[in-house]
Amino acid sequence: MEFRLLGPVQIWSGGDQVSLKRRQERLLLAVLLLEPGKAVAAQRLIELLWPDAMPTNPRRALQVYISRLRTVLDVELTSGREGYALMAPSGSTDIEQYRSLVAHARQQEDLEQRSKLLTDALGLWRGPALADVTTEDIRQRLCGGLEEEHWAAEELLLTTELALGHHQELLPRLADLTAAQPTRETFAAASMLALYRSGRQADALAVYTSLVRRLDEELGLEPGTEVRDLQVAILRQDPSLDLTVPSTAPRELPADVGLLIGRDDVLDELSAALLGPARTGVPAVVCLYGAAGTGKSAAAVRLGHRLADSFPDGQLFARLQDVNGQSLPPRTILGQLLRSLGVDGSELPESLEERSALLRSLLADKAALLVFDDAMDAGQLRPLLPAGGAVIITSRRPMLGLEDATHRELLPLSDETSAELLGAVSGLGSARVAEVVPHCAGLPLALRIVGARLALIHEDVAEVVQTLADESQRLDYLIAGDRAVRASLDLTLSTATPEARSLFARLALVGADEFAPWVAAPLLNTDEATAAAVLENLAALGLVQLRRLTPPRYGLHGLVRARSAELLGEEPGRGEIEQRYLETVLRLVATADEHSGHGIASLVPIAVEGGLHLPATAAEAATGALWLDRELPVARAALDLAAESLPHLAGLLAVKLTGYLTVRDERDAREAIATRGRDAVAHGRDAVVEAELDQALFAAVAQSASPSAERLAPLGKRALDSAERAGSPELLIAALAQLKYLAAVQSDLDEGLRLDERMLAIVESNPVSEIYRARAHDGFAGSLQLRDRIPEALVQRRLACACSPQGSRVHAIRLILLAETAILGSDLGAGQLDELLAAVGEARPIVEGIGDELGGAHVDNLDAITQILLGDLEAATYLLDRAAEIFERRPDETGEGINAVGRARLELAHGRAAQAREILRAAIANIHDTGYTVWELKQHWRLLGFGTDSPV
Repeated sequence: MEFRLLGPVQIWSGGDQVSLKRRQERLLLAVLLLEPGKAVAAQRLIELLWPDAMPTNPRRALQVYISRLRTVLDVELTSGREGYALMAPSGSTDIEQYRSLVAHARQQEDLEQRSKLLTDALGLWRGPALADVTTEDIRQRLCGGLEEEHWAAEELLLTTELALGHHQELLPRLADLTAAQPTRETFAAASMLALYRSGRQADALAVYTSLVRRLDEELGLEPGTEVRDLQVAILRQDPSLDLTVPSTAPRELPADVGLLIGRDDVLDELSAALLGPARTGVPAVVCLYGAAGTGKSAAAVRLGHRLADSFPDGQLFARLQDVNGQSLPPRTILGQLLRSLGVDGSELPESLEERSALLRSLLADKAALLVFDDAMDAGQLRPLLPAGGAVIITSRRPMLGLEDATHRELLPLSDETSAELLGAVSGLGSARVAEVVPHCAGLPLALRIVGARLALIHEDVAEVVQTLADESQRLDYLIAGDRAVRASLDLTLSTATPEARSLFARLALVGADEFAPWVAAPLLNTDEATAAAVLENLAALGLVQLRRLTPPRYGLHGLVRARSAELLGEEPGRGEIEQRYLETVLRLVATADEHSGHGIASLVPIAVEGGLHLPATAAEAATGALWLDRELPVARAALDLAAESLPHLAGLLAVKLTGYLTVRDERDAREAIATRGRDAVAHGRDAVVEAELDQALFAAVAQSASPSAERLAPLGKRALDSAERAGSPELLIAALAQLKYLAAVQSDLDEGLRLDERMLAIVESNPVSEIYRARAHDGFAGSLQLRDRIPEALVQRRLACACSPQGSRVHAIRLILLAETAILGSDLGAGQLDELLAAVGEARPIVEGIGDELGGAHVDNLDAITQILLGDLEAATYLLDRAAEIFERRPDETGEGINAVGRARLELAHGRAAQAREILRAAIANIHDTGYTVWELKQHWRLLGFGTDSPV
């Protein structure tokens, strides 16, 4: 399937155009295709589709358009929390084809071939991009940059054709371009030169006169220096307009590396940025930044060589640090650059300002390229920047003070690309060195060192893997000649402040791949602002990677972490540092747990003593689940750290993470964390913590993809044992409720009733909290339900709802259970319609407020059934489809079962009884659960009039 956006939006498949009649559907398709594979937020799509007047329910209308697109397209259209994404194969849009052709053209030295590629690229344009789908204002918002790429490609083609001597053939095209863009000076200049070379000097000057008038009338501007100089040259009939003048400009770029793999995409992007339309008085600047060893210098040199022909007035190169990693003064660098441009040493000005001004004068109106390697900050660079030309910078971090620069980070290479590079350097091929790759952290420096050793010393690959797998030996091995990873890191570290060096060592305690600035505060025993400044110092040196800007997230790549771990062993007072850090993490996680809205009962106190109080971070943690969405990796790593030395803290962390993981339906993580925490405190002094984690583990397995009785039975027995040892009636009720679930899975109704009676007896004889009282009522309701005593079960469900914490996830679950019981009545819920509407209406804002996607799907199921009772079948269809999409991503047999019930009732409402029977029959046949869910489905089979016998 091919998508055309450079003009009217079209879809082609197998040589035929696919019809997509609605303008908004074509606009939606186009927006998703502008960045294929990247999620576009629903709110942004809504604002683009309906910029003036939105429909009553824009999200539902968007969902309808998405559904329609899915019926037309043969490519995947995904949806998720981040928005919608179209997974179109690479090269399936004419925009990608156009950009690929232009990129290849820019790399092509053969002018004839470059002209052909550009002509093919521009031939893909059938008019303005997205011409028929939206207003001009929205089109410019979406395609302004693309249009500029279009004109830049036209400019390159004109330059190429003029260099080939095709000036006369260009005249018709130039007439069209100058008519379309009458104030674009590059088109006017090309037209002037083509006319002059065609013997039409007067016409060439007339073009200049027209440009002057247009610029003055429309923009109040005068032409730039380039066009004014061209006019003067034409008046003088300057020979330089016909001749290529030999250049004696400096050529200082270091030798290119023989092998550079995995950087083509970023080099293509930066090439386009440097060769784009020039701006008067502003150089084109790109900054390649990244950690030590990522190959920034090699990439910059390759980029310089690639673009050298486009800058015939010279390519200058300067390193901005000395061999000890100290920053060189701008005045010194300017002296070097000016000498390269022919200024005698005796004529160099003394002051920084005079040297900077002289550099700008010498490079004015010149097509020169400057490459600055290892820049420290924007202040060092500003005096070195000319007023035009192009500049390539490498640094350890983005030069945030250079607002006009294009910044691109060189990240470590992927495993696949690393294997390709290592295989090529070693001569062994990527397959033979694949096991070595994970130990090199994707760093070209490390890969080249290992490759050199394999190629020259012929070391055995298996022995290399064994050496690198040992973190204590890894950095010792990564030395080859004057290249060494540890030396590169230590040279950088030597320039850091004492506080930054201490923080670098202590960051090994964090363990997570990414972390926020707050982690530095307990590691240094200081406040948040001071700690963030120290961390920023490490980032400035490239020892810590700034992974994301908003909110800021930092990280250490593998070899840097290995050096951090080495230095941690030399830190005094490590035990005290570790405990303070872990207690701070626990304090923050407890705050987030308190505000996550899950409503899960816990006897472990919320208040946590110890650690640092971090006011700003605590305020963020009070957003609950939203904070833990970012900080879960840090909390999990802290749990692992605590499990080795401070098991009590490990258990508390696991308990405090349980509610959040339940809200987010993170089943694997929930089970792993409960297991890790439980094992840490098993049979110790934390009986209450152990009991809660036993119950959390049972609940996690019960909601997993394979909640078999064989797997649940030992977990239930262990949970009951730890609850009894804890001596808590509340924990005992919770453990009995889980055993009641196990009895239902085993279809043991008598055992389930016995457990209910035991729970109710505990409730009557002990002052237990309302939360645990609700559990007892819920359990009894389940037993009554299985005996088809629906009115009595409803009474118990109502009592459970009344006891549960209002506004919590547990309350929403009990409202859902109440609704599910109500639709099992002989009237299929019609007699409880008001109660159903109230339950759904109360549950929905709870699950949406805490971001419980799975809970939202359960609410959609029951809302759909209420809509069927109300006669709104279209709304019911939409709700069932939305729920099914979530269950497809987050399997849940109970939810899938009720979804099948809703679909069967929907088919009956449409008069399609056979289809309804088949939906319900298939659901019963495919269900794995042997307890409540199967019973409910069979009950609905009977209530819907499909007979009393089991369908399977």
